[in-house]
Amino acid sequence: MPTGHEALVKGLEHEWPRYLGYFVSFAFIGGVWIAHSNMTRFLKAADPDLMRLNLILLLFVSFLPFTTAIAATHLFASNLSFHDVTVSTTAERVAVVLFGLDLTLAALMLYLMLRHAGRTPDVAADDLAKEELQAFATQRRAAVLLQASATVVGVFLSLLAVVFYLALAIFYVIDPVRLVRTRRHRRASMKGEPAEN
Repeated sequence: MPTGHEALVKGLEHEWPRYLGYFVSFAFIGGVWIAHSNMTRFLKAADPDLMRLNLILLLFVSFLPFTTAIAATHLFASNLSFHDVTVSTTAERVAVVLFGLDLTLAALMLYLMLRHAGRTPDVAADDLAKEELQAFATQRRAAVLLQASATVVGVFLSLLAVVFYLALAIFYVIDPVRLVRTRRHRRASMKGEPAEN
């Protein structure tokens, strides 16, 4: 007869889709927050269009707890074990695609914000900031395409799509740090100064 401890451990083992969904959402929101913070460093002012795009970004980010719960609830709803992950039900695929669509739309809004900030007069702090915003927008366009591709994968292979969502989210948390260092070194070398780490 299992004890209360064994029942808890067994119950927690079956909750792994919820942990995975939570971690994907947390990493994605972290990446959006980092990108948004980096963007604001280069802004002189925000115009009404940028504020509207920001509000729509917030809308899609605010949907994440809902879409995460749907994906976590339906991902392996039949309590499949890890060795049977190649089988996914229609409900699992729909839930994972819904989650992916939310992630993709949030990524699209972030890209549109960056593109708008880099193209609109008097929004960027200066010409160098405008160049940085345009480069950042180009990178985030790739993020949107990758996120959308991962969502398409979810139509066929739900777990693989969630793994892609996680990998992209982690990459876009880590990548801005690398980009900031690279740009700092490039600017310092252009000015003939030693670069800080």
